[in-house]
Amino acid sequence: MGVYVDSFMAGIGGQGILLMGQLLAKAAANHSFQVTWLPEYGVEKRGGDATCTVIVSEDEIYSPVVAHPQTMILMHSRMVPRFLSRLKERGLLIVNSTLIDREEITRNEVELVEVPAGEIAQGIGSEKVANLVLLGAFLKRTGVLPLDAVKKELEASRKGKGHQLELNFQALDRGYAL
Repeated sequence: MGVYVDSFMAGIGGQGILLMGQLLAKAAANHSFQVTWLPEYGVEKRGGDATCTVIVSEDEIYSPVVAHPQTMILMHSRMVPRFLSRLKERGLLIVNSTLIDREEITRNEVELVEVPAGEIAQGIGSEKVANLVLLGAFLKRTGVLPLDAVKKELEASRKGKGHQLELNFQALDRGYAL
């Protein structure tokens, strides 16, 4: 078996969870990987739960459902008690440490990567890009795709938004540099 990465991402509606998963999935598909993207979200426009599961594989994917993902990205503390137990033992956990305290992480057998994504995003101009800071860190840690692949997808999906595109690139770069 070649490349295989499954990831579960969770946050509150409006934090860009679905966009983060979509960018990863589309970039992987453009790199000739097999991909699934399974979003789930509440009926609320903002503030409800938003999750998605993304699988990237060189081989055929038989189901988009992953009971115990090998990687997990959590953007808000409300997600920790709901989803942390699902992460595979010795899995990779990336958290937005701006909103999640280390004390909330009750599992010692996981690899914890704390990223102050909210602070970094504020520092470069907008809290809205915290998701991309986390995605950059995920790309660096997993090595599943080159950073440029996601930037290319972001550019294709955000045509005509020059300043915002530059801000998005900065967020990805900052997360990747961690």
